Amino acid sequence: MRRSTMRLLLVGALALNLSGCGWLGLDGREVPTLTASPVARERSVDPREAARLINAHRAANGLAALAVDPVLSSIAADTADRLAGRDRLKTAMHTSGGLSRRLRAARYDADRAAENLGAGYPTLLMAVDGWKGSKGHNANLLNPDLTRMGIGLALTDEGRFHSYWVLLLARPSEAA
Repeated sequence: MRRSTMRLLLVGALALNLSGCGWLGLDGREVPTLTASPVARERSVDPREAARLINAHRAANGLAALAVDPVLSSIAADTADRLAGRDRLKTAMHTSGGLSRRLRAARYDADRAAENLGAGYPTLLMAVDGWKGSKGHNANLLNPDLTRMGIGLALTDEGRFHSYWVLLLARPSEAA
């Protein structure tokens, strides 16, 4: 068989295969076959549900559960609001110095603290799964020295991400 005939047969077979998969309908219009329903954004976050998800992950890794801390949740919610207002994650707030300043401003005395940010996740489960799938974020989730957690969510219809998640993890000072 000549090379040009072989190419023509290959192109024809590919076209038939694509039309059979739904890429092209019989009338020649594109017909999508793989569609995903949009996931509705959660409008609020339940810190107890966040703790349940994170503590299940910690338990599976032999670690003690975190307790929900309302002060940490308040700081996290404020941080999420500010991130949403700026429509970006990169900020001086998200540094060890920035976290320390925010904790001090709230009079939260911690021996250790860590922070996970997430943007664009429409649900808590997706945010937690994203953190579990990231080496640095997962290290924070599984840090055995941390005993408390707080979480915040801010939504915006403007900008790029629409959902901003902030998880704060800490071990309060003994004197606190």
